[in-house]
Amino acid sequence: MTDIAARIGQVIWPAIRASRGLDGLDELMPLIERFPPGGVIVFGENMPDVEPLIAALRLRAPADMLVACDLERGCGQHIKERTSLPPAMAIAAGGDVAAAREAGLLTAIEAREVGVDVVFAPVVDVNTAATNPIIATRSFGDDPHSVARYASAFAAGLDEGGVLAVAKHFPGHGCTTQDSHEVLATVTRTLDELEAIDLVPFRTLVAEQVGGVMVGHLATPALDPVPERPATMSPSVVLDVLRRKLGYDGLVVTDAMDMGGFPRDDDAPLAVLHSGHDVLLMPHDPMQAAEALMRAHAARHLPDEVLDEAVRRIADVRTRLARRAPLASLERPDAEELPRRLWSASLTSRGTLPVIASGDRATLDVFGTDDSGIVVGAFREALETFGISFEPGVAGSAAPLRIGVVLTSVAAWLGTSRLDDRQRARLTWALQNDQLDVVVILGSPYELLELPGDSPALLAYEATPSGAQHAALVLLGQRAATGRLPVGGGDLGEPAGAPRRPFGGGVR
Repeated sequence: MTDIAARIGQVIWPAIRASRGLDGLDELMPLIERFPPGGVIVFGENMPDVEPLIAALRLRAPADMLVACDLERGCGQHIKERTSLPPAMAIAAGGDVAAAREAGLLTAIEAREVGVDVVFAPVVDVNTAATNPIIATRSFGDDPHSVARYASAFAAGLDEGGVLAVAKHFPGHGCTTQDSHEVLATVTRTLDELEAIDLVPFRTLVAEQVGGVMVGHLATPALDPVPERPATMSPSVVLDVLRRKLGYDGLVVTDAMDMGGFPRDDDAPLAVLHSGHDVLLMPHDPMQAAEALMRAHAARHLPDEVLDEAVRRIADVRTRLARRAPLASLERPDAEELPRRLWSASLTSRGTLPVIASGDRATLDVFGTDDSGIVVGAFREALETFGISFEPGVAGSAAPLRIGVVLTSVAAWLGTSRLDDRQRARLTWALQNDQLDVVVILGSPYELLELPGDSPALLAYEATPSGAQHAALVLLGQRAATGRLPVGGGDLGEPAGAPRRPFGGGVR
């Protein structure tokens, strides 16, 4: 292995997927032997035994290799045995900035325990597009200063816990209506709008010396004179704006280079380094990318100073992590209490919600798709546990509480974070024809903002069993919906202690 091969390996960070198991590590060995990667990104894919897989990787890879992971919603997002947290928008709805720091701290501690050094979070995109298919509830909201506060707190918790926080997706993915996993997404804002909205939280985190910044596959006409050039290949965006204008000298990482918004030609890796990046994350073919950079260096298209700057910043990350406090010295947030507190504080309502009690009956009408197959069941089970019946009533019994459950999700390649037209038409018809007593939304807050009519509604910010269970507790009178919408400029949350109307004739 030559010196140049070792340096090129530093900037290539391939993916490790738990579904591939040890076979995936075997497939990575030729790259490790020829171009030892400076880091990898791990995907848990809801598989068990991800921790042993990371440990096995450590035995095969260079000792100083960095392990990264997308942990926006806690370590449980990829390591199923660890703690899952609500999405960013739910944390902001709770109104407690200090809790955002706790969320980052717990994430960092658990990440270190499983062998993760670099966390690709927080999301600092300011979500202003109701139909944004890929950011939505991953954002802390639509107010740039609020996003800056919560993202800063989460990043501070990650830093305190001893992992590298990487803010994403520069220069801002919040106004886009395309999924950059599929196509090159376009940022339509003017330069003044970018300065006043999207760049605000990035300026804050850069000033606070955040460990890294991830650049999105985004066309930004207001910043880049070259049409349809991704920010991940743009010196105008990275060198001129992020490096020089914002003064950032930390680690700059591409979004995953195997996404549809990034071109797959041989010149792309070179363009990424020339644009001011340090890490080429998940090239479609890591070996091919490394060999392309070798050829570019041999042809003197890749100057040593460009490569050495990237290698130096990766080395700076290792130095920074070497100074972190020992795990045993950290004050660990309670892994059971913190998620429960975050969920409880986030729940947001419209109108006066009914309270259902033991002995009452209910019906469920589902709008959207329960992709996991367990969310609606978790909601129903939570109600049944408190004595709510879904069986047909006997003659003369009180009418059931008619609950509409709306499910939306944010996921790569899903194409939308909202209800589709058919499901929205069903929901609209049901409300206009007095078929529902309350609507429970598990997912997009924009479904609450755009709900037709004036029916009472309750919002949890994610279609997961946890979100469903906490929403059920509100209907049961066990929780108050005190959250405030972080989007739409709204103040729809029910104040603590607000009156509730009882439903049915069960024992209270």
